[in-house]
This record gives sequence, structure tokens and C-alpha cells, in this order.
Amino acid sequence: MSNTADRPGIKKRRPNALKPGEPIGVAEIEWCLDRLALEMERVGKRGIAYLPIYERLETELAAAKAKEDRLVRARVRAARFMQEHSIEE
Repeated sequence: MSNTADRPGIKKRRPNALKPGEPIGVAEIEWCLDRLALEMERVGKRGIAYLPIYERLETELAAAKAKEDRLVRARVRAARFMQEHSIEE
């Protein structure tokens, strides 16, 4: 990506960079999409070269959001089941 030293307010890395082995979530993918979009805009017509990466990130973002939604639904279901059957944590 481009040199960001001369662009105030833009950092090279996310402030809370992931540690090795840490899962990539919605926030990280959103950040990558933002950075990639900036770079695509910066290079003008040549930005089309980045389009396959952008599309892949959008696909990964949709999958990550769907996963988070399923986890929320599972937690709600578990809480309801525990309440209906008088189960304490």
C-alpha cells in the first residue's frame, strides 16, 4: 500500500493489531476494506487490479457477520432453554 507518512490521520496498522493466531473478525475486515478502498481511489483507473481482493474481502465480511449472527441466536436459544428448564449457570 501507499506511504502514509505524508497523510495525517491515516495509520499504517490498525491500532489494536491482532496477535498471531487470533481470529479475524468483522472489525478487522471492515478496516481492511476501508484501507483497500482508499488505495484503489489513490491509484485511479489502476485500482481495478485490486477488485478481486476487494470482492474477496466483501465475501469474508458477509461470512463473518453471518457467523456472529448465528452465535447470537445460539446464545439466545440457550438462555431461553435454561430459563424454561430452570437451569442455572
